[in-house]
Amino acid sequence: MSIAAEIEKYSDVVVSYLDRDGYPISFSTTMRYSEGKLILEKPPYLNPPKKITVLLNHITPLPTGGYTDRRYLMMKGEALTEGNTIIFKPFKQYGWDEKTKPFFQYCEERVPQAKSYVTRLSKALGRQVKPRLPTLQLLFRATRFPFLTATAAPVLIGVGTAAYLGYFDPLLFILTLVGASLIHLALNMTNDYYDTKLGADPANITPTPFSGGSRILHYGLMTPKQLLSLIVLFYGVGIAIGLYLAFLRGLIPILAVMTTGVLISIFYTAPPLKLAYRGLGELAVGIGFGPIIVLGSHYVQTQFFSLEALVASIPIGILIMLILYVNEIPDAPYDKAAGKLTLVTRLSRENVLKGYKLSLAATYAVIVAAVALRLAPPTTLIALATIPKAISTVRNVAQTYGNPYLMIPALASNINVATLTGLLHAAGFFLWALISFTINL
Repeated sequence: MSIAAEIEKYSDVVVSYLDRDGYPISFSTTMRYSEGKLILEKPPYLNPPKKITVLLNHITPLPTGGYTDRRYLMMKGEALTEGNTIIFKPFKQYGWDEKTKPFFQYCEERVPQAKSYVTRLSKALGRQVKPRLPTLQLLFRATRFPFLTATAAPVLIGVGTAAYLGYFDPLLFILTLVGASLIHLALNMTNDYYDTKLGADPANITPTPFSGGSRILHYGLMTPKQLLSLIVLFYGVGIAIGLYLAFLRGLIPILAVMTTGVLISIFYTAPPLKLAYRGLGELAVGIGFGPIIVLGSHYVQTQFFSLEALVASIPIGILIMLILYVNEIPDAPYDKAAGKLTLVTRLSRENVLKGYKLSLAATYAVIVAAVALRLAPPTTLIALATIPKAISTVRNVAQTYGNPYLMIPALASNINVATLTGLLHAAGFFLWALISFTINL
């Protein structure tokens, strides 16, 4: 593109400089390219110095609100005044055009620059300056609280299978849910801590609400020490609840399940195992959010393990694993660069999608098979109601594969499929238990 055509892309031109007294001056003007020169118009009463900054900007407001077609070009250079014109010779320039780079990616690429500025500002002021969020909002972000549905669903399935067999204690259910949730939140923070430390999150310049981590450490919103303190607190309270349930309902079985779950949650990203970095993260998540949580929740209620609970843990384990699996797609280039060799980084696009389809098919097949084998009540078949949504999600993932921002609706849809299917599966067990209880009255 010619320089003249490049200039035509911008609707606004602003000249800025410091006058002799150090006062900042800015004025709007026009720019043209003629005979190899950039020429600016200036008011007759202003005399710019030899060095000025020129900002070219364009933005299109949308009738429905918001903006599109955003771009800017910042140029610093030498100015030669001739009458009411300035002949401008730039020696440094930078800019952004959202047609070639999404705004959020541009912001992420500027994080190191922003952190450098904050460091210089802190030094100049003689005190620490850092970005801040309200405490609750900070905790909400650090723990990635919305992902707790991935714990609620398997706990409900474990308690639901117990209710199906005639056992239900609401207090034990609440304690189990709170304890498991705290350990899950600690897992999320541990994951962020090590992904930042090992370079996976800082390398990611296209994070989404569902991938790329919380960015708490990367943005400087918390220090590593502060995050570690929260991790210890959440693990501590979660484990304390688990120990109480173990002494109350069965020391060895509950301790075994809880210890396995906690170790998986820590070593998912923590050295020396770093399961997620060795292509074992998906399996670890499937086991942790499937058999571990479901069987543990079931045992707290019944004081025994059952085949019904084990089989019921398979679909939800696969579904929660698929949340991770699909969320890894936009992260794949950065994970691979950081040495985090997830399953998605090891497979071709075709095989990733094939694995997704087969895993979803297996999920629904197990739900049906459990009913056929009389290991689950017929009411659990209501979980099949999400099949159309699952098919639509697969199609959306395939269509937007590899574009982080276009994938956001597909990522959300995948989470919804997992959550809704899990909750409906659990509801099927509770519904049958309620029907049986009503009949026996």
